[in-house]
Amino acid sequence: MAIIVIMKVLFCLLSLGLAAPLFAQDELIVLPEPSEPPFEIGDLPLESGYTIEREKAPDLNFRIVDNKMRLYWLDENGLIMEPEVPAVSLRFDERSIRETTRSFHRLKPLPDDTGLGSPYLLVVPHRYYITLLIRQPGSEEVKSYRFRYLPAMDEVATPESE
Repeated sequence: MAIIVIMKVLFCLLSLGLAAPLFAQDELIVLPEPSEPPFEIGDLPLESGYTIEREKAPDLNFRIVDNKMRLYWLDENGLIMEPEVPAVSLRFDERSIRETTRSFHRLKPLPDDTGLGSPYLLVVPHRYYITLLIRQPGSEEVKSYRFRYLPAMDEVATPESE
């Protein structure tokens, strides 16, 4: 889906004559292909999980990969960027809790530094009411984001399925 949107935007820019700077000096800017985990900084992830759109800040993408929680920061082009914070607190609402599920988690840097994650395995189906708590570096201010994660969000939207 992301490639289709990019192609439509590029076509519109070309038709309006606004895409000339993209092709300056006969150099074509190559957009990254959608990729699957494990990600690298600058990758365009396939659509999955829940994305929190934030004003004047990178978007957050929470997803469950191999039954483990992952949180990625996405720039204005949807590309993975380095996390803004070294850790995030996450709470499951009591409606989400099962006998085998902890209510509090601390997401810490992944080994490849592309995002934050937890080694804790989640029980299928992934149906949770989640609150993310993010403390900005050098500040006592804590931002919270509440959302509902559903099993359908585990599915990865591939360009072939669109």
